[in-house]
Amino acid sequence: MRSSIIWKTAFRSIIKNKRRSLLTMIGIIIGIASVITIVAIGNGFKRNILSTMNVVDNEPNTRYINLNYFNVNDLMSLDKGISKADLEIIQSTPGVASVDYYRMSKDNGSVSLNFIAKNKKLSLSAQLVENTNALEKPVALLAGRSLNKADSDTLNKVTVIDEVVATRLYDSIEQALGKGFQLGNQIYTIVGITQNVSGDISPTNYEPLAFFPPKTYTFYQGNKTEETSVILKMKKNSSYDAVMGQVLAQLNANGDLRAIGEYQAYDPMAEMKGLGDMLNNLTLFISLVAGISLFIAGVGVMNMMYISVAERTKEIGIRRALGATSKEIKRQFLNEGIALTLTGGLIGYLLGMLIAAAVSLMLPFSVAPDLPTVMIAITTSVLIGVAFSYLPASSAAKKELIDILK
Repeated sequence: MRSSIIWKTAFRSIIKNKRRSLLTMIGIIIGIASVITIVAIGNGFKRNILSTMNVVDNEPNTRYINLNYFNVNDLMSLDKGISKADLEIIQSTPGVASVDYYRMSKDNGSVSLNFIAKNKKLSLSAQLVENTNALEKPVALLAGRSLNKADSDTLNKVTVIDEVVATRLYDSIEQALGKGFQLGNQIYTIVGITQNVSGDISPTNYEPLAFFPPKTYTFYQGNKTEETSVILKMKKNSSYDAVMGQVLAQLNANGDLRAIGEYQAYDPMAEMKGLGDMLNNLTLFISLVAGISLFIAGVGVMNMMYISVAERTKEIGIRRALGATSKEIKRQFLNEGIALTLTGGLIGYLLGMLIAAAVSLMLPFSVAPDLPTVMIAITTSVLIGVAFSYLPASSAAKKELIDILK
């Protein structure tokens, strides 16, 4: 019997008993949908982290490091940058191939800022723009007004901030509007608040959360090079932990600011790895829970296939009388089981992606179908179909024509 005919017969059998087939598929649909949802959200999160981190060339031995002078007296990072002398100390450390400042793109006027308001200190990325209504990535204005060219030309000390920054500093958007914060020795007034589209305040978030008039910023803040971020390239086969430990030991012993604080390093890649491990563990847990659902669904598939074999004893006898072999009978029922689980798996995949897409509406990143999630759904469905349809199919194949005719 040709494969096309066998598959047509399999799907025809499912449609003929659609109520029973649907009830059997529910467990498979729920199990596959659960796994696909968490995998899709996890993949979207990882893509978002990688895109915001701007990892240099994705080289395995290259790390982006944020170095801070940590003042042990007031528990706050100092607003001073890595000096040339500190770079030379890092360069001379065994295991370091090269080191340089990590500077954000000058094309879009991005700057890294530390500012203070209500005794709260925040570090975030900002953008220098003349008009916040003409941003490459438009953002909605929730309160106040936008920046304009006149603000820059008149050196007006104003700023537009993200709603996350506003609530972090002043608890609400309404309270933040018209207030100010200190940047260096200057006070900037908050004249507008935008909708958050780039996530929370985090060392791994390089999207702008505040906007300043470029001429104002340059005039009052100058062109200071208080760089606290470096690109560290290690030699082959070097351990990051070992090299970074030596770097910090050298800086704390010989660095420019060793007398007033402690050098510490923040590695976004390490945080990303930690978050990735957490997501992997969560995926594993949900997969195990879904596995119970899939196992129960598999038992349901086996039960349905045994019932189908019992109901179609005469059909099996007729096929055997017309020359069908035991192998062909076995293949027919095995394909019916696979068709049933594959249909449930595809429905579960679509449901999982819809749930993930709905959840992503409340998150700062989107999800999209990709090959790994499709392969998870298809492979799992086929394996369940084969595993739980094999015994019923073998039972059908072993029926003798003489016994059927009796």
